[in-house]
Amino acid sequence: MPVDVVVNRPGSIRLAFLLVLIFFLLLLFSACTGPEVVRPQGSVFFPPVPNPPRVQYLTRISSSTDVDGKKLGGLSIIAVGDSRAEKPKPIIKPYGITVRDGKLYVCDTSPGRLIVIDPARKTFEFLKGNYSFGKLKKPINSALDSEGNLYVADTMRKEVLVYGPSGSFLRAFGKGLEMKPVDVAIDGDYLYVLDLKNHDIKILDRKSGKLLETIGNDSDNKHLLSMPISLDTDPKGSIYVSNMTSGKIINLDRDGHLLGEFGKLGDGFGQFGRPKGLTVDDQGRIYVVDAAHQNVQIFNKDGRLLMFFGDPGLPFGSLNLPAGIAVTSEGIDLFKEYIDPAFQVEQLIFVTSQFGPAKISVYGLGELKN
Repeated sequence: MPVDVVVNRPGSIRLAFLLVLIFFLLLLFSACTGPEVVRPQGSVFFPPVPNPPRVQYLTRISSSTDVDGKKLGGLSIIAVGDSRAEKPKPIIKPYGITVRDGKLYVCDTSPGRLIVIDPARKTFEFLKGNYSFGKLKKPINSALDSEGNLYVADTMRKEVLVYGPSGSFLRAFGKGLEMKPVDVAIDGDYLYVLDLKNHDIKILDRKSGKLLETIGNDSDNKHLLSMPISLDTDPKGSIYVSNMTSGKIINLDRDGHLLGEFGKLGDGFGQFGRPKGLTVDDQGRIYVVDAAHQNVQIFNKDGRLLMFFGDPGLPFGSLNLPAGIAVTSEGIDLFKEYIDPAFQVEQLIFVTSQFGPAKISVYGLGELKN
């Protein structure tokens, strides 16, 4: 009798089957989507929902008043109407930025100057040795050695200028090399100079400035680099270079052998419109600034895209013709008042923009606290 009931009511079978199917689809969907990510309110995070937040926009620095005021990014302590008060010093058109021991070294290209910002001491100062033989014309990037000496690539002087820890001018390298230096990096006693004119990397003795070797060409003397614009070294000492013409990020060893490459010109994920600044953090992650897409893309050491941030359209946190980037795990506490209580920051990211109200945008890389 039960069999006859089932046979004579095919609609019941279809209904039961449909309910079971819906039940399993709901289970499958919930398993795939995982638990809902609860994002803190009021803070600007990247990437957008429903992804878990990995980068938080913290604040911006555009002039001395953002540093020497009552708090970083807050109101200035300068008394209104006080004629003796020093006028705010703006950042005009920044490009490269370097971070060491909590200090920011910013190449301000149009005025031909380098700005040293110390958030801990709340100071905003111009490089002391920037006059006479040490006068900068168009500084674009800089690097520091283990002794605290500062090396600045100047594209108009076509030299690398060296300043001591106190900011005093020491010497200049590169006259006679017929180069256009756009970036520099330090590896022990070696100074890597990225040459835009000759599409290569010149290796100089860090102390004497003597040319030791030139790398960037393969065994057939073909250029591996194509309008190279930025370089950095990873924790193991290999070299990463961003190239504007090809849109490729090239990875070389110390002898100039090709280790790998990723990226190309385009508007897809992991592609570039106009790659510029590049840096590698202490975990081996590679950060590449794109002036055309106006964002920063983060890759792992194998060149796989992890995420991107800074895209236009937001009231806060967007980039405007970005150029340079620096990443550090030092000095996070100096920005703790901007960090969302629910977010744990492991790296600070500083990105320069050549236009707009935010000349240096400060971000925190991390994750939600458990």
